[in-house]
Amino acid sequence: MHSTPIDTEFGLQPCKYNERPGAYSEKSGSILWLSGWSMPPAVFDDVRRELPEFRHFYADYGSAESPGAIAESVRRLALSLRASEPHGEPSSEPHERAAPLLIAGWSLGGLLALRLASEGLADGLVLFGATARFVRQPAEQQSGWAPASVQAMIPALRQDADRVLQQFRRQMFTKEERRDGLGASLPEASGWSVPGLIAGLELLAAEDVRDVLPDIRCPALLIHGTHDKICPYGAALEIQAGVPQVVLVEAAGCGHVPFLQKERQTAETIRSWWNDSSERQNPAPV
Repeated sequence: MHSTPIDTEFGLQPCKYNERPGAYSEKSGSILWLSGWSMPPAVFDDVRRELPEFRHFYADYGSAESPGAIAESVRRLALSLRASEPHGEPSSEPHERAAPLLIAGWSLGGLLALRLASEGLADGLVLFGATARFVRQPAEQQSGWAPASVQAMIPALRQDADRVLQQFRRQMFTKEERRDGLGASLPEASGWSVPGLIAGLELLAAEDVRDVLPDIRCPALLIHGTHDKICPYGAALEIQAGVPQVVLVEAAGCGHVPFLQKERQTAETIRSWWNDSSERQNPAPV
């Protein structure tokens, strides 16, 4: 596996498992993975293992101390990858097109990914349980959380972060998923500092990318649970209505983690969608 990190403040790191020999394809490109609030990058490991034809990188912003630090560090990561060849070295041919860059984001990571894509920093977008605006007024509760609910979590984190994280993890799953023990499949440790958790909440409370959804010109795949209580399904429909090239995959009966214990199926969905999108963008010569 590629082992040369690109220098950034909060760390763009190559994944720590080995690619299958000969599996990587420049046609497929690279994926930058952006995890959700309070979740470590390892939450995507099993999906990544099922996609050996891509080079995989992840951002780790759990130690950030402000919303701006999270957003700016992720933007720098995307810019670094866009300016680099797959081996992490600058291209000797400035006009030569690098391998494609996909940005895959879940929840908070999806909100960040939408912003980056609106700035033209992605060739493809993969979203899980995403939203274009996390906090909503009462008339829009079908698409998000009340601002007061998010604000109340900040002092609670300072008092007892473990309790807040346990409650949040419980909300990620439906009653049936909890009964089936799905939550045990999540990484145990979040790896986030309390300042990082608060910065993430403040970003979720402030960020709104609804107005720039039409600026996202790359193909987008949205996988969203129909029973998601963190980012309700209405948020997915809103993204579908706003992004020009989007495919919405309805994860029937799933909560906020539609890829968990469905890693192979998720990877095949990504692969099929990206292959189809690539063929449309680069048709074979007649």
